[in-house]
Order: sequence, then C-alpha cells, then structure tokens
Amino acid sequence: MQTRTGDATSTSASTESRSRPVLLLAAWVLALIVLAALAPRLQHALGVPFELLSFVMLAPALASFVVVVRPKWMPSWWARVSSGRVFAVSAGAAVAVIMFVATLSILTGHLPSWNALGFASPLWLFLILQTVGVLGEEIGWRGVVQRAGEQLARPAVVSVIAGLLFGATHLGYWSLGFLPVLTFAVTAALMSLTITTLFEGNLWQRMIPAVIIHLGVNLSVASLAEADEPLATTLPALAAAAVMLVSAVVTKVMIRRRHKP
Repeated sequence: MQTRTGDATSTSASTESRSRPVLLLAAWVLALIVLAALAPRLQHALGVPFELLSFVMLAPALASFVVVVRPKWMPSWWARVSSGRVFAVSAGAAVAVIMFVATLSILTGHLPSWNALGFASPLWLFLILQTVGVLGEEIGWRGVVQRAGEQLARPAVVSVIAGLLFGATHLGYWSLGFLPVLTFAVTAALMSLTITTLFEGNLWQRMIPAVIIHLGVNLSVASLAEADEPLATTLPALAAAAVMLVSAVVTKVMIRRRHKP
C-alpha cells in the first residue's frame, strides 16, 4: 500500500510539473496576442515611426510578466556560467553573424550599406532602439518559451518550433503568399537554432549572444535589401541562415573541446 501511495504521489507531482509550463505558455501566448494587437494603435497614437522601432517587438517581453504573476509556473532558471564562457559564445555569435552577412552578400551580389532604406535616422538612435526591440523579443521567445518548453521536449525541438512560430506570426509577410512566409519561418527557425546552440548561462548571460545574432541578422537584411524587397523571405536569406547555423555548431564544438575537463 505504501508503494502504491508513493507511486500515486510521484505521478501527481510529475503531472503537475508538466502542467505548469503548459499553463505558463498558454498565458504568455494569450498576453502576447492582446499586446501585439494593441501595439500598432499605441504606436500610431504616439506618432513613433515604425522604421525607428516597431512596438510589436516589445510585446514578447511585456507578455513575460506572467512569470511575475505566476512564478510557480516557471521552472527553475538556467545556471550561471563563467564570464569567460559567455565571452566565448558571444564571440562565436559574432562570427556566425559575419558568416550570415557574407553569405547573403555573395548570393545577392550586394554589399552592406548604412544608407540602405531599411535604416532609420538618426542612425545611433535607430541602433539603440532596435537593440531594445530585439532584446524584448528574445526575453519572450528564448527566456520564457524556450525555458518552459524545455520541460516538455528536447531543447532543439523547442527551438525549432519557437522559431517557426516566430517567423510565421510576422503578419507583414502574409500578403506575399504561402511560400515566402514558409521560407521566412524556416529561416527564423535556423536563427533560433543558432541562438540556442551557442547561448549558455543564466537568462541575462544568454541574452548577450541571442541579441548579437538576432540584431545582426536584422541589420544584415536591412543593409542588403533593395527598395521594398522582402529579402528575409527569399532563398538567399535561408541559405545564409543555414551557413550561420553550421558556423555556430562548429564554434560550440570547439568551445566544448577547449573546456572539456
């Protein structure tokens, strides 16, 4: 009888531990939908140019406040690592971005330009706000979705699913048709895998390489795209993202070999 009681208690605890991440993700998605719908209206009311910063980018971070409301739904956070380890993966993230922009530049036959139409003026303010926006997206998608999802599936599986959803929910590309949206979603999934392959440490340590990669991809696409060209939805962008992922995998293998006990 004691064994059966113990088994029942263990099963109940296991079920509860799996249901909490599900509840957290459901609450996050609901909050994200509401905030994403309100963001354009607030942006229009304040008169902030979309080219400078799209308020929708902040929605994932704001939706993450469900963790504050229901902290027990969130699994324990990632453990901290040494600053040297963070520096190594961050350097790897920078190399991955360089591989991305180099590949995309070769395939498009264009060179990156700070005068491209994808950049807003003043440039320094644009870069700061874009960094804030990318951080907002990463806190939500990598900080909450990735961390909670890892309680339900393998990290790589969660990363792919999160990347596909992130790409598919970019409503601005829906008018282009199914294939461009699918291409962008797969590109976003490869970017997500690149980030989760490299990042290590606690939440804020992981945000450093995550922002480097995400911001680097955004700026690379903006600097290479021609006027009104949805470059992120094209096969060259997809190929560049694949090269970036390979670079991240190679870098991570090298880091692990160097730090192997």
